[in-house]
Amino acid sequence: MATRLHIGARELRGELAAYAKRFDYLEVRGLDAQNLRLAPSTATLKRWRKAVPPQFEFGVVAGPNLSALRPGSALDTELEAMLATATTLEARVLLIQTPPSVTPGKLWRDRLAGVLDRLRSEVTTLVWEPTGLWELDEAAAQAKKWGVTLAVDPARDEVPAGSVSYGRLRAIGGTRAFSTAALERIAAKIGERRDAYVIIETTSALKEGKTLRGLLRGTSSKKRGGLGRLIRPRGAPLNVRDDEQEE
Repeated sequence: MATRLHIGARELRGELAAYAKRFDYLEVRGLDAQNLRLAPSTATLKRWRKAVPPQFEFGVVAGPNLSALRPGSALDTELEAMLATATTLEARVLLIQTPPSVTPGKLWRDRLAGVLDRLRSEVTTLVWEPTGLWELDEAAAQAKKWGVTLAVDPARDEVPAGSVSYGRLRAIGGTRAFSTAALERIAAKIGERRDAYVIIETTSALKEGKTLRGLLRGTSSKKRGGLGRLIRPRGAPLNVRDDEQEE
């Protein structure tokens, strides 16, 4: 089985059409109920969809109130807007990045399960990216129970088994670029899957994406274990506004 690899950068620089010539995946932040004026209009979303090839994919990221899982009108507004955005962009991926305040406690697990149930039937891939106190093995087990994809940093963490993987290669500390050897290890962790989504946050994302794509073509899946790292905060997704951040 050949893995369909979808690579995106942390930031959209220049025109969206130009970005789509270099990458084939883009995270778009969903509505923030407290900043409605920043939300892209339906016309803008339709323009973005038309500006990229049919095989280009968008992922819609939950707004801050939805991610925080605090019941109320703001959560409901952001959830509805997230689904509407995904429909207009023809997005197959919805991503919820829960903040450190969402702990492994039962209350938060129940709230997240409820939100996931409301989103589950709307897309092909539902992704959860936890931060804070979640241990990776615990989060992976919970994600498997819920039937969602767990987002990890494949440069530092093991990639959970499944038909879909979602990774964020973060430029933190002394890491400003990923060597070929590091990308080889990442490709081996991803292995053969139906789909693999990778966000590369370095300034050399284009070069590293090309290298990773070539490496993954010849990589076979292997059984892996040892999930036990503390999950660290992830980088923020692209916050595309209606005032043409495509420029």
